[in-house]
Amino acid sequence: MLPLSSRAKAHLRAKGDGDELIAPLTTPDILFDPWVTSSGPKLAAIAAEVAQAVLEAHSKEAGVRIRQPKAEVVERTVTIVSSIIANLKLLHANHRWGQYLALPMKHTALTRYDRPGFGIMPKVVEAMESAGLIMRHPPVTHVRRTGIEATGWLRASLMAKQVPVADIGRAEGEEVIRLSARAGRDHYGNRLPSVLVDYRDTEETMKLRDEMDEINTFLATQHLEVNREPQAAYKLTRRFLLRSPLDSEAFNLHGRLYGGFWISMPKVHRDSLTINEEPIADLDYGSMFPRLAYARVSTVPPEGDLYAIPGLEQHRAGVKAGLSALLSTETEMTRLPPKVKEGLPAGWTASRFRDAVAKKHPALVPLFGKDIAMDLMFTESCILVAVLLRLARMGIAALPMHDGVMVQSRHGEAARQVMLAVAANRSGLDIPVVIK
Repeated sequence: MLPLSSRAKAHLRAKGDGDELIAPLTTPDILFDPWVTSSGPKLAAIAAEVAQAVLEAHSKEAGVRIRQPKAEVVERTVTIVSSIIANLKLLHANHRWGQYLALPMKHTALTRYDRPGFGIMPKVVEAMESAGLIMRHPPVTHVRRTGIEATGWLRASLMAKQVPVADIGRAEGEEVIRLSARAGRDHYGNRLPSVLVDYRDTEETMKLRDEMDEINTFLATQHLEVNREPQAAYKLTRRFLLRSPLDSEAFNLHGRLYGGFWISMPKVHRDSLTINEEPIADLDYGSMFPRLAYARVSTVPPEGDLYAIPGLEQHRAGVKAGLSALLSTETEMTRLPPKVKEGLPAGWTASRFRDAVAKKHPALVPLFGKDIAMDLMFTESCILVAVLLRLARMGIAALPMHDGVMVQSRHGEAARQVMLAVAANRSGLDIPVVIK
């Protein structure tokens, strides 16, 4: 059995679109990210004041012996506080991301995914609570972790417009190639969150990492704004999957990219996004996922939008998630996953949806319940990474979505040509590219 991280074992409801397997955990809160830092001057000043309060609280503890050298304790405290403050800024700058900041309070062995030096975080959190800087909310079994929110002057300071989210940076050393393994299902039949695999590096993983480093290094030189406000630092990661913890380490399933704030940005808000002070062109591969599925069965797909199912023309998002679910299950889908159900009209069942898709796409029926979605996502992700690399080498900044990119509007046609060429080269398919 492969070595696994124990950080992702909460029992959570599956979304059912195939993507929830290795995406961040579904939770009402935002998950603590140890790699964010208080880098800009105003946020750093707040973090320094909080760190000083925490260190003073530690020094006043009666009967406590600090076995580590004082300088090391100070350094770790400053690092942890810097990260907590940056996370709280993200939380309070936009509450749509979550209600509280969810903290990992358990001590676990370090893996390649962890940032060193955070072992004393529970003590730091306790000191911040004692100083009246945060409110702590207890965990709820199978629902949420220990949560915190800023209070008092700290909350007011973090919510002040004078403290920009652009003051949030990222520490060096973050792993950008992540491998997870499925953890089975709960007693309701919902797929459990995957668990991280602490894999061994090979020539393949080093090449994959070099590709992501090249993409991230180039994008870090580009200026992104939303509503004319610079954004927090980010780092794209590529996430791969094993179907079982018992499987040999491999990097040929899933492979989609995560980590960019724009990926979860609602489409209606994308007009507010600019790259180097220019509006964006939003490019998508047309019905890419079902086209890759048709290639699997060596069949030419029908003309038009492959997600246009009769009776569901106004529910494209639900159809898209539903088709992915049909291709993600190991057996016949007997009930609609929550995300799919929410995207379909009332009264639709799993069998009705399956029959509707089967009528539109009879050639794909042999793939239903065969769990090939992860294979298709891998092909999709390889195409996307190749597109990003080629555009970066042309000096064109491209922000990846799962099946498309966003570029400066003046580069829209050039990006479209690259996307067409890469898809044809990598898959042998003529996949249309639409500029929205």
